[in-house]
Amino acid sequence: MSTTVHEPIFKPIDFEVNIQSRTARVSIPGVLESTGRPIVSPATGEEHRVRIDIPNGIEFEIAEIGSASSKATGLVELDLNDSYGQFNVVRHSGTGVMRARS
Repeated sequence: MSTTVHEPIFKPIDFEVNIQSRTARVSIPGVLESTGRPIVSPATGEEHRVRIDIPNGIEFEIAEIGSASSKATGLVELDLNDSYGQFNVVRHSGTGVMRARS
């Protein structure tokens, strides 16, 4: 996808996620800060719950949809505010995706 290949970065990753409540946070100091939250109705201020359900899906079977903001300040910069967020479980084995709903 790119002719530029950067050296790997070895840094601590602080990560929290709650799929059911559609909240998440990830921090890699000096590289990335990202948060996820539920979609909120502009009319009522209430949380919306939106799901994608793909029985026997290749990447996932159920995903909760939310809103996400991410700011990357490393060699590849990114600044997204209230963008698309997806919360799901992907289980992999040595042979690929393991099918199991949670």
